[in-house]
Amino acid sequence: MNIFEESKVPSILEPTENDVALMLAAKCHLGTKNVSTRMKPYVFTRSTNGLQIIHLGKTWEKLILAARALAITDSETIYITFSTAKTRRPAIKLAQYIGGKTNQDKFVPGTFTNTLEEPSILVCMDPMTDSQAVQESSKCNIPVVAFANTHCSLKYVDLAIPCNNMGAQSLGLMCWFLSRAILRLRGILSYTVPWDVLPDMFFHSDNQEEEESEDGQQQQAHPYEPMHKRINWDASEFSATRKGEFRYDIQDTPDDWSQDIGVGDWADDVPQEQQHQSVSRKTPLTGRAEDISEAEEEKRESEGEGWGDATPADSKPFTPNKFPWDD
Repeated sequence: MNIFEESKVPSILEPTENDVALMLAAKCHLGTKNVSTRMKPYVFTRSTNGLQIIHLGKTWEKLILAARALAITDSETIYITFSTAKTRRPAIKLAQYIGGKTNQDKFVPGTFTNTLEEPSILVCMDPMTDSQAVQESSKCNIPVVAFANTHCSLKYVDLAIPCNNMGAQSLGLMCWFLSRAILRLRGILSYTVPWDVLPDMFFHSDNQEEEESEDGQQQQAHPYEPMHKRINWDASEFSATRKGEFRYDIQDTPDDWSQDIGVGDWADDVPQEQQHQSVSRKTPLTGRAEDISEAEEEKRESEGEGWGDATPADSKPFTPNKFPWDD
């Protein structure tokens, strides 16, 4: 069964066998396990593992329809949005070959509603991740062309191209097909001569290869890798003479430490001069009462305790105060 027999595309715009082989190799026909209501007409069947299989004939029809709409549009008024790392390369290359602007890695809310950009048509890589741009385009009467998977919602989407937009190779190949179709419709490319730009340019970057090589080198020389894996230790290189260089001279001691150990007074080892100096520096350890003279003790005893008087207040008789008029 040929899925392109019922195609409404003119014969000159129909895909070749090489195009169909590229779509199958890039897995453009593989969807997700979920399918939305408006995406059911684009589903061909369901695989044994539960994935939805997209009808490639309808995918090609929508692709050519989007190319015809974009071909007659001014290239400066085409706006292409993307939000993920996988969709960045295809969107930039699509804008490079067909003309247009991109959102520069992030769509700023209010770009359309605040008239920062006034495009004639919007092309989004995924209507789910680019929902902000799709909603604003509906408020500004901007038609939307979107690459949609089986689970995507087509709300505010005017033209959906059913394909696997979650894979870098599949989305890059679909953008390559769209760019080639637009350039052919504009008369820049010929239908008989193949395009000299490879599809790999839409999903492959030289920087990615350099980053992968750098990551591989870092993994080989990881600092936490065991030392015995990175260095080949050979103990035969160290001879007996060299080993002796790394040892300190240690006195031979008997196994039993209690042998030949003299027990005595440590003070005997101190020289006599130091002993005399230490003795001369010693101060007599006497009580505080011995340091006080006898005259001071008698004076304290005569004064006694209390404030002002030498005798305590209990020994004085109580005498009331006398006033002049009491006599």
